[in-house]
Amino acid sequence: MRINGTSKTKESKYNSTVGLIVSIGMLLFAFMAFDFSEMPAFGKLFIVIWIFVVCAQIYQSYRNSIFSNQSLHHEVTDHNLKVSGFNKQNTSNTTTPDKSHAMRLRQIEQLYREGLLTTEEYESKRQDVLDEDWGK
Repeated sequence: MRINGTSKTKESKYNSTVGLIVSIGMLLFAFMAFDFSEMPAFGKLFIVIWIFVVCAQIYQSYRNSIFSNQSLHHEVTDHNLKVSGFNKQNTSNTTTPDKSHAMRLRQIEQLYREGLLTTEEYESKRQDVLDEDWGK
């Protein structure tokens, strides 16, 4: 079953507020826990990048939190949330796939009886129909 449709995703104000508090805590931890004077150059570069990422997270969390009336743009994804090949009429009529397969088997047998198919072709086509998914 395939589901298609449009959905809008956005973090709730509560989740954004929690993210804001956690991000501020991470930023404070970086400044209080690390001694930058004794750190190697690679470590300093890593911490600077980490602080930049945390500041970006703080900005986004603040804009979407309970402390702000503005929110950042969120992407709208198009999924067409209608179920393909499924409706109320098909739910009550479960014999449709069986009838179509039975009809195809009868047609193949009729072609064989009329001499339009060889025995190998008949058996091959019949097995193809039997191997298909019958919707069960």
